[in-house]
Amino acid sequence: MTLESKTASFYTKCSQSVLKPAMEADSKRFVFMVNPLAGLGIPSLVWDIIALVITFVLIMLLIRVNDVLRKREIIPIYVSRKVIHTFAGPVFLVCWLLFSGETYSRYFAAVVPMIFVLLFAGIGSGAIKNEEFVRTMSRSGKASELLKGTLFYALVMVVTAILFWFVPVNTVGVPQYTIFVPTAVLIFGPLAGGDGFADIVGRKWGKHKFKIFAEKSVEGSLAMFLFSLLFSIGLLGIFWLVLNPVYPTAIDPIPYLIPMVIIALFATIAELLSPKGTDNLVIPIVIFLVIFAMNFLGFFPHAIWSLLTI
Repeated sequence: MTLESKTASFYTKCSQSVLKPAMEADSKRFVFMVNPLAGLGIPSLVWDIIALVITFVLIMLLIRVNDVLRKREIIPIYVSRKVIHTFAGPVFLVCWLLFSGETYSRYFAAVVPMIFVLLFAGIGSGAIKNEEFVRTMSRSGKASELLKGTLFYALVMVVTAILFWFVPVNTVGVPQYTIFVPTAVLIFGPLAGGDGFADIVGRKWGKHKFKIFAEKSVEGSLAMFLFSLLFSIGLLGIFWLVLNPVYPTAIDPIPYLIPMVIIALFATIAELLSPKGTDNLVIPIVIFLVIFAMNFLGFFPHAIWSLLTI
């Protein structure tokens, strides 16, 4: 069955045009569109605003639930912080699948973490007073702490949305297999899942301590590697489950296995060597450099950029 017939069959099954993958024969431009309101004549721009609100609400819900659990002493503060750290990034990435897929979608998505960047900067500098937020988001209870790792994390979310959106703006002259851009997934697997569980496991079960720039444990470092790999596989799997039924060549997960192991290893080393409070910045930078090197050497499965494929 040709690509055109597959696309036609899909349109027939989805009469409301909820998902619209297509490849224009003349420009070879991949289009992945989501707009459940298209049948009502509501434009994608409006749907992207709705998707933005949904994403923001989901992340705020994550923060508020952890705040309640902390107040009721169901979980300690360090676990509350790391739960937010572990799941905010992945929730943000998965919510990308809600957006319409237009060229401006990434910028609407980036608004969500930018709100938190401004919030953290305002609270951390003292311009905004929010003691409850400080107690939920900071380890020390000091507002100025939000200007470090917490702010870096939100900034990484902004950058990944703009540069590494999961499909390119335009793939003119680029092979079809590059239509999926996995860089954001491979950054947030280790940054969110790996680093989050490394701290929890290290505090709870870390018995073999050592110190380079900050105190670490063998158990925490092993958790960093393992959960970096697991979260990367899990996030990639979610995108595969959504994209594969409508565009089967978009993602082939198997070629990613070795790159994900390499990335998890270097992310673990980066976490070990990063000075205290900088891991949220050092880890994504190291991961991108590793991805760039693998791409340069020719054994990375897909393109590493999406904004720059115009």
